[in-house]
Amino acid sequence: MYRSNVYGSFVQALFFSGTVGVPKYFLNHYSELDISHIEALLIIQIMGEIENNPYPTSQLLAQRMNLDVIRVEEMISHLMARNYLSLEKHWDPVEQKSILSYSFVGLIDELSERWAIEQVKRYEAEQNLEKERLEHQGNPSPSSPIGQIIKTFEQELGRPLTSIECEVIETWISSKFSEELILAAFKRGVMAGIRNFRYIDSILREWEKKGLRTLHEVEADDAYFQSKHEKSRGKKTPQQQPTRKVPQGKYEDFYLS
Repeated sequence: MYRSNVYGSFVQALFFSGTVGVPKYFLNHYSELDISHIEALLIIQIMGEIENNPYPTSQLLAQRMNLDVIRVEEMISHLMARNYLSLEKHWDPVEQKSILSYSFVGLIDELSERWAIEQVKRYEAEQNLEKERLEHQGNPSPSSPIGQIIKTFEQELGRPLTSIECEVIETWISSKFSEELILAAFKRGVMAGIRNFRYIDSILREWEKKGLRTLHEVEADDAYFQSKHEKSRGKKTPQQQPTRKVPQGKYEDFYLS
């Protein structure tokens, strides 16, 4: 037989001679059930045989695992004592007799119970996190950035902020506006006599369009605008003309009907 034929035959036997499905949950948790690594391998060996040979002998399992028969029987006894493995009788209609088979019902019950407990704990943890998030959203810590902003707003406005106003502030923070920038926009609104959130938002969005992310950049932009405005006013100022004296009383009746 050619080498290529040998390799091809081996691959075919490897991939098409059947596979053993081992639950991942079992692999992740068997050590928590006081099942040793070698006992876990024994369980997998029985799983691999159980479809065609529901009651593999200790001799066969020992041969597969390269162990003494006594050692295999000791492990089987330990698994049965923990109710992870049991023997059941079934009637074989073909052979017309009762046959023995291994059962993993006890192991499945233990794994399913642990899985259910994990799911309950995970659900409770998620609920607690959601509760904390809602509580934090409704009552932010005074030391947090949003807490400081809300405190300043409420002191200046002389009233508690509504939940919608708090959500607007959260939107500003999530948009990466710093605390000092939000307070600066609020201060400008107060100085202009306009204390609504829409006006403050328009100031922040204008700074955002200009790429201004810090108070220093805003102040520099203000200085540049002021300088440019003053230069523009200086260019448009007309030359002073000599004052021409108008005779008194000349236009006194100009707008009279």
